[in-house]
Amino acid sequence: MASIEFIPRRINDPPVVFRGMTMREVATVAIAGFSAGLLPGIVLAFLTGEIAMAPTVAVVIAILLLGIGGTIMRRLRRGRPSSLLYRQITYTLAAQGIVLGDERLITRSGVYRTGREPREPGGLR
Repeated sequence: MASIEFIPRRINDPPVVFRGMTMREVATVAIAGFSAGLLPGIVLAFLTGEIAMAPTVAVVIAILLLGIGGTIMRRLRRGRPSSLLYRQITYTLAAQGIVLGDERLITRSGVYRTGREPREPGGLR
């Protein structure tokens, strides 16, 4: 039976779909932009009397956020592994005491000792 001798390193990475973002990121940014544009759209709908103003403004802001977000994501990821940005966000949240899911990250630093140095009398190892 033949085995695969070479597997590309990025075979399991999600494909880049739009402006340096994966499909999950595109959906997240689009939903965030639509949600952010809905409130100003509702206010403009009441002021102008046009109900169609609410979804129109929400879609326009979502499209703008996709364009801006893609540019920012491309700059943040340039030459780095795809998971680095998410790890940085997770670490920043963990350092502030916010834990997402069941991942526990080490956020404190200290001196690492192997315990092979000569001990002082009565000292701990």
